[in-house]
Amino acid sequence: MKKALRIGAGLIAVLIAILVLLPPFINLGAYKAHYLPLVEEALQRKVDAGEVRLRIIPTPSIRVSALNVSDNPAFSKEPFFTAQRIRLRLRFWPLLRGQFEVEEFILEKPVVNLVKQPDGTFNFADMGKKKGREETEKKEPVAKTREPVPLSELIPARVRIEDGDISLRTKGQKPLKIQGVDVSLRDFSTDHPFPCRVALRLPGLRPIALEGLLSYQEPAAILTLRETRLKAQDVEFPVSGAVSDLKGVPHLNLTLGNDGFESRPLFQLLSAADITPKELEISGAMGLRVAVKGPSNSAASEVSAQLKGLKVSDPRAFNGTVTGDIRLNIPLGGETPTTQSLRGDGKLAAKDGVLTNVDLIEKIQQITGFIGVPMEQRSGATTFKTLETEFTLGSGIADVQRLFLASPLMEAQGSGKMVLGSMSLDLRIEVALAPEISARAGSGKAPPFFKDDQGRIVVPLRIKGPVKRPSVHPDSEKLLKKGMGQLFERFFRRK
Repeated sequence: MKKALRIGAGLIAVLIAILVLLPPFINLGAYKAHYLPLVEEALQRKVDAGEVRLRIIPTPSIRVSALNVSDNPAFSKEPFFTAQRIRLRLRFWPLLRGQFEVEEFILEKPVVNLVKQPDGTFNFADMGKKKGREETEKKEPVAKTREPVPLSELIPARVRIEDGDISLRTKGQKPLKIQGVDVSLRDFSTDHPFPCRVALRLPGLRPIALEGLLSYQEPAAILTLRETRLKAQDVEFPVSGAVSDLKGVPHLNLTLGNDGFESRPLFQLLSAADITPKELEISGAMGLRVAVKGPSNSAASEVSAQLKGLKVSDPRAFNGTVTGDIRLNIPLGGETPTTQSLRGDGKLAAKDGVLTNVDLIEKIQQITGFIGVPMEQRSGATTFKTLETEFTLGSGIADVQRLFLASPLMEAQGSGKMVLGSMSLDLRIEVALAPEISARAGSGKAPPFFKDDQGRIVVPLRIKGPVKRPSVHPDSEKLLKKGMGQLFERFFRRK
């Protein structure tokens, strides 16, 4: 027994001496030359890497520097994927037996360049597909299919991705860039839930983080979210659901929602991501629920928003406090632009606001001034007590089914359309002037406008052109029906 202990101690001492005398890193260049072609064949992409080294002390690990995976030339000449360094931390005792068991996978500064063609095809769709593979399989059926390696054997217990960047380019659209992506996964197991955290950063904003527990079922290849929350600008959204068929085309069934939160941080985030205009300012309470369902290559997002008194400041349209509901269905894949495939409807009401569209204000002031409204009262034509609208979305058009505005000097009702792609308007409204203004016009200082059944003078207008500055003119079709077309045309030419 003592002899065996002495022999064992001697072997350990020799091993320690060898480890101390060995250089910190062992060059695995020969393995690189052997294995890279195999990786290239598997991915069907050109793969290059810098040094590949094995470190023994203080912790066994393999380091791969300057990894580069090329893109499909039909999509881009830039690399599809790059990484400054990959580290694989290995278990010590299995290494002595010649076995590489990865304990932790660390990916440093990865960059992923995604490119989407107009038909919805991504630049990673052909990865792993061998040329002529389908034809070969049809001519020569495989006698025995190799079982795929379980995902639990491919993912180590710990995974980290540090400071990654993702870019998405779609023809005809502004590129989307996500920076500072960090991923942390600990204690991965198929037997019990394990913690996971995904975070990203946008300039000038707090990190956006998804954090909680995940549960993975190996036979069905389903990843389930448990006790998970998305935190953006200090606003939290509980997230639930699952991602199934991870061995094929992942299928999403995820929901998030918060029925009452301060909206300002969320719209600051949307502005920083260039989703909403920089000049638009919104604050106040709202609720939001989002469901993402379907295959990952053709999923759709269902959005429901409840506006509970949003204070809106928009130099393109108006300032006011808005309430109402909006429902949207947004496809996340396919070749059709989002503005064309967007579907939904809404009903909104704004209270105690002011119109900010200069051209519209000017025209209303011209009309009210024409019938003798003093200059100090003209501001009443730009303020409103109520502004209401009902609309539907489809085929790239917002169909405004009802538009109603009430101000101290007038009431306006109308309908029309807005083209989403060009953000242009085509609205027809009828402005009914307040009774006291109509009575003043009836004293003989104004031409004979037509009146409604309440005795109010009615001015039909057409609003047409870009949202930022549409043109406002008399609606000649309606005026002609009332026998007033020529008179109004002469009046506006003089103006």
